Amino acid sequence: MTNTDTAAYWIHHLGLLPHPEGGFYTETFRSGTSVNRTGGTMVKQACTSIHYLLEGADYSGFHRIGSDEIWYFHKGAPLHIHAIDKDGKYIVHELSDRPSGNLSVVIPAGQWFAAELPGKEHYALVSCAVAPGFDFAEFEMAVTGPLSDQYPQHKAIIGRLCRL
Repeated sequence: MTNTDTAAYWIHHLGLLPHPEGGFYTETFRSGTSVNRTGGTMVKQACTSIHYLLEGADYSGFHRIGSDEIWYFHKGAPLHIHAIDKDGKYIVHELSDRPSGNLSVVIPAGQWFAAELPGKEHYALVSCAVAPGFDFAEFEMAVTGPLSDQYPQHKAIIGRLCRL
């Protein structure tokens, strides 16, 4: 009998690959409908979606994208999503099926965010939907020094969860 409650099972079962921000992912949907942002000229898919998995001490490094992103919890341990808004306000969202968490979390376009398992053990399997659709051309990994200079009050968390 296969143990379906392991990261290894889900990585294999879903065909997940390493993601540049940390963890593992696979794209599950890319809309055939195209859209333009108000005032923009770039044509994008209306929506994209991925499965995403973090395990143990791995983390999703601080990054931002050009579209809104909705995270959905599926299985495993609670996941903390650390976000810094444009005004410098820092918040931690718990993505989980526990009373302390939420089954979904919205990260607005342009907001810096990172994710980790607070207990540094087990795994979390989630999905992320991006609208307008995700495009690596609008993906930016944070660099520790400049982001810490911009938000010195959050230097500790930035230093811990930046990959560059």
